Amino acid sequence: MERFRTLSLTEIRKMFQTLTPLQETRAYREIFAEGEIEGKIEGKIEGKAESLKRLLDRRFGTLPGWAEERLAKADSDQLDQWLDGVLDAGSLEQLFTC
Repeated sequence: MERFRTLSLTEIRKMFQTLTPLQETRAYREIFAEGEIEGKIEGKIEGKAESLKRLLDRRFGTLPGWAEERLAKADSDQLDQWLDGVLDAGSLEQLFTC
């Protein structure tokens, strides 16, 4: 703040007119892009979980709470593993132990 004390009101106004809008800054674009990527990854995980839930509902009937919890907490790799095993598993317990 000290460095601004020597500036006139006209100089300060001129300075504010030349500021780059936040949306045009490199940092903003990088943060926005990172958030967009994270959103896409989360969307893919949610899609896998929903697909697996539908398959399990058809195969084994309505899922118990513990199975739904496992689906909700699973990462992408775990969901892929369960999707690969859904047709071979004889029970929910067997699938979720692989």
